[in-house]
Amino acid sequence: MRFAILWKICILFGAVLAAASSATGAEADDDGPRLDFLPNPFAADRPAWDPFGPMDQSFYAAQRPGWDPLSPSGRDMAQLVSANPFGPDQGLLIGDEVRTRNRLYLQSGGLLVTRGEVNLAAPYTLWLYVADPGPFVLYDRGIRIMSPGFVRPGWYRLDLYAETLEAHRYNFDTSTRSNNVTVSVSSAGYPISYGLVGRVVDAWGNGLPGARVRISGPGGGVFSTITDGRGFYGMDLSSGTYSVTADLDGYSFTTTQARIWTGTVSAAPTLVGYPAGTLAYPVGPRQEEYGWLEGRVAERSGAAIPGARVRIDGIFSVTTDADGGYRVALVPGWHSVSVDASGYKFSSTSVIIRPGVGSKLDFQGTKVIALGRYS
Repeated sequence: MRFAILWKICILFGAVLAAASSATGAEADDDGPRLDFLPNPFAADRPAWDPFGPMDQSFYAAQRPGWDPLSPSGRDMAQLVSANPFGPDQGLLIGDEVRTRNRLYLQSGGLLVTRGEVNLAAPYTLWLYVADPGPFVLYDRGIRIMSPGFVRPGWYRLDLYAETLEAHRYNFDTSTRSNNVTVSVSSAGYPISYGLVGRVVDAWGNGLPGARVRISGPGGGVFSTITDGRGFYGMDLSSGTYSVTADLDGYSFTTTQARIWTGTVSAAPTLVGYPAGTLAYPVGPRQEEYGWLEGRVAERSGAAIPGARVRIDGIFSVTTDADGGYRVALVPGWHSVSVDASGYKFSSTSVIIRPGVGSKLDFQGTKVIALGRYS
């Protein structure tokens, strides 16, 4: 008797669900219109049903949270380079007194300080004085983000890039810990209600409105959006590494790569447009109107990578010498720079060139091991 009552209750409950589904349109209608797209699950408010959303993890840890299985690798850190901040090529001054043996600073103009602000999608530099030799570990808000091994005493520099809109609190440890350095990141005009933001500019750094930005995903899909009146754009996309370029009548554009981590605002390197038919590499006798870019391409261990191709704006490239060095003259303005070398992968970036001034840009390659291939 009890079983018969339960069975009738189940049948009644199923009928109610079926009626509700029909009333709300949950059941597909073969004669009705069909959507050719799905709602974007990566809207700025990150709905609770998004399986890759931050949910309760509102504290965003540096180098990307472990709950996002699609995040790009956070291992593409810049190289720790031995350098003297007080040498003739730098001429920096101490702005903040530090009492710890191991010392850490942020470069702000000509000063070394312990707190400051940088713009989203802009480069910045940390300077480190290692007093005690030992295994080196760099932390950001208590999370280990870099550990290149044993480091000897001396001055070092670390060139970073404000790739995400998040505050940083750096320190490092050898046999003793350094002081903290706090770096806040300003939105700098980017539309930060989106997961991926970027800007399209001309060769002189002026924003290009109305450019169609094309974003190619890792699965082969292509997304597009239009820049606003100042050349900014934004879009919500899932985590991963994307190829980004732009279209606008009368211009040819560079191509760059953007890395996106769900749960924060990720900035793509600046896209640069040139009037169609022009070259970024200057020719002719008026070299004083141009700037230049130089640097070194090396492995994570610091060993040089000779013969690497340093590609400028996707238009032309120069080859590194036996010491991994390169140098190229460029017209002033923004340029995207990437590196190709067999057996290595590199992160691309953007750099601004000013007339008569040299800029330095080093690259560190991560070895890629091929486990096999399909025939």
